[in-house]
Amino acid sequence: MSADGAGWESQRERSTVFWVGLLAWVVRRLGRAPARLLLWPTVVWFLIAAGSARRASREYLRRALSREPRLTDLARHFFTFAACSLDRLLLTGDNGRQLKLNIHRSDAVLALFERREPALVLVSHLGSFEALRVIGSELHQLPLKILLDRQHGRMVTSLIERLDPGFAASIIDASERGPTLVLALRDAIRAGYSLGVMADRVRGDEPSVGVTFLGGKTCLPTSPWVLASALKLPVVAAFGVHRGGRIYDAHFELLEASIDLPRVDRDAALQACAQRYAGLLEQQARSAPYNWFNFYDYWSDTHDPP
Repeated sequence: MSADGAGWESQRERSTVFWVGLLAWVVRRLGRAPARLLLWPTVVWFLIAAGSARRASREYLRRALSREPRLTDLARHFFTFAACSLDRLLLTGDNGRQLKLNIHRSDAVLALFERREPALVLVSHLGSFEALRVIGSELHQLPLKILLDRQHGRMVTSLIERLDPGFAASIIDASERGPTLVLALRDAIRAGYSLGVMADRVRGDEPSVGVTFLGGKTCLPTSPWVLASALKLPVVAAFGVHRGGRIYDAHFELLEASIDLPRVDRDAALQACAQRYAGLLEQQARSAPYNWFNFYDYWSDTHDPP
């Protein structure tokens, strides 16, 4: 929660229907290069008018770069975010062939894929989870359903669903609660799908645990670990990192072969799981610092001045 009480869920979409539609038309009709030129007005707007996002970017980059970020660093951060958002539109169809997707996976993950064993896949707002979904679909080794709140960022999500019905079919709506959501998750597992869960943000009053991340204190949700334990699923951490140009690197790492949450010291077990994920997330953030897209006051122990 930020100093002014505005967390990520309260942030409104900053695009307009016209602007998103224009980008979609340009990228699908004229290609990626002309569409990327249209991203710079968005970057300039963020630098000038989006004060809270600018402050969040500066605070994060200060931690990830281990130095005071320059204006060019902020611009690069916002541009990488805009470019990954644009590439989501490319990944909805044959235009996705304009991108190069490299896959990096450990032997343990490869063995898991070869067994066609469902897993809980932890995704995040680092890079592009859409690249991970497409890779899984094309490999036919990691058919993936993403647990995603359709109510947040619904403008872009709705557009992508119209352009690619397959994307809509790959989403389990996280805004559903109770038995409806539980049944959807169980049905996906029984059909052989792995479950992709956002693990780097806490939703509303969702249970969470404190971790150390990039030298500060923050909270991560405990629901992924509870879910993995309940459904008897191994846990894989996945990152779709934009390396510049047309290149994305997909990293898969087995985080937990199985989750057993004891009744005694359950909170400590959850905290240990979350901290292991935070450590891996930190490695990726330092390796590709401009790929981190949480533009709100993420840490609980620091407030950046305007």
